[in-house]
Amino acid sequence: MAFPIRRLCVVAVALFYIYLGVNKVSPMLNPGLHNEFDSAFVGHSKVFPGRIGIKIEPDLFRFAFGVAEIVSGVLLVLGESVWCVYAIYTLLAMNTFTCLSYYTQGESNKCIPYLVGLSLTSALASGANIHHYKYD
Repeated sequence: MAFPIRRLCVVAVALFYIYLGVNKVSPMLNPGLHNEFDSAFVGHSKVFPGRIGIKIEPDLFRFAFGVAEIVSGVLLVLGESVWCVYAIYTLLAMNTFTCLSYYTQGESNKCIPYLVGLSLTSALASGANIHHYKYD
């Protein structure tokens, strides 16, 4: 009985990341959120690669994050495999980067949705019996 509930939670979290990824890539679903991501990634591109001397266009950075979120979300929906583990750790790294970037920019109140996503993804990573996904 626990498997359908756990699977439903995995699909819900995956759909959350797919939604965020689509909004980062295009203004198709929510133009206001897309514009907010546009302005946010101007700051994000200054924090990580900017501090080590690498210049990345904010639009390319946002697009890469969006595609990575979409792919990771789709991998989570498709089923239990080692690729799901890679998707979870990718999402953990991206959420951690986003939280640290907002905190570095002095906008710590914008960290809250990403902290929620980080905790949901961490729960997926630990799962039942400290391993949710099967290794083949």
